[in-house]
Amino acid sequence: MGKTLKDLVLALLNATLILVALCLFLGWQLTRTVDGLVDTATDNLQVLTPLRDEIGQMTGEVQGLRADLASLRAGVDDPELLNRLQSQITAIDTRVQAMTTQLQGLAGKPQEMLNAAIEQAGATAAQSVNQIRGCVPPAS
Repeated sequence: MGKTLKDLVLALLNATLILVALCLFLGWQLTRTVDGLVDTATDNLQVLTPLRDEIGQMTGEVQGLRADLASLRAGVDDPELLNRLQSQITAIDTRVQAMTTQLQGLAGKPQEMLNAAIEQAGATAAQSVNQIRGCVPPAS
């Protein structure tokens, strides 16, 4: 009876240690995945900074073009040309404003992007656990 009890306690301890090791391994894998996702998100946000600066420069150039167009209006007698230039400048300005709005929307949501990345990492970890759970030894 004593030997059986001792073997049972050792088996329980062994199983517990195996489960702890498995949980530590899965936690380590999850941490690595989250770190990779955070680095990727940070890199993506850094890519947006030069683009935002360039859009700011384009906005300044469009404003300069409008000023030049206004000064040309006084000296040019072709109103069709001036109207065409004005419509092109307006179209460019509209596109720049749309890009600026999109960038502001992306730059204002780093927390949401990070949360989505963490949820994706959690789903991947859960899928890995489900795959491991399905492992069974072959029938003899």
